[in-house]
Parts: sequence; structure tokens; C-alpha cells
Amino acid sequence: MGLMDKVKDKAKEVDTKLGNSIDKSKLDSQIRDEERAIEKAMAEIGQKVVDAIEAGKTAAEADVQALYDKIKAAKDKIEELKKLKEEIDSKV
Repeated sequence: MGLMDKVKDKAKEVDTKLGNSIDKSKLDSQIRDEERAIEKAMAEIGQKVVDAIEAGKTAAEADVQALYDKIKAAKDKIEELKKLKEEIDSKV
């Protein structure tokens, strides 16, 4: 293998590592977005419970199922994104 082949191989390796780093950064950003969505939904659940109690209802009567479903979906998405990151790490 000549010097130019070694240089080309090293350049490909650097390009792959850079690409993986960018992909991981995008995944981290998406994970943070999902975590913020969870925090927002949790705050909304809290507000609905307070509103229900103030209206003379019980906390159980607060309609929070749709918000819980959003939280569950976001948690599932986070797990999926973390698995993608692990796949990238295993390739390096």
C-alpha cells in the first residue's frame, strides 16, 4: 500500500468519525427535544389536576390521559434514539 493509499484511508476514517459525531449530536438534540416535551406535558398534567381540584373534583377526575400518552410516546422515542446512538458507537 502506497503513501497515497494510506492518506486516502486515513481521510475516509476521519470523515466517518466526523459524520458519526454529527449524527450523535443530532440524536442528542432530538433526545433533549423529547425530554422538554415530557417536562411540558408533566407541567400540563399538574395544571389540569390543580384546575380539577379547584373545580371541586378529585385529582382522578382530571382528564390527563392524552398528556400521559404524549409522555409515553416521548419516552419511547428517547429509547429509540439512544439505541441509534449505541449503534453509532459500536461502529466506531
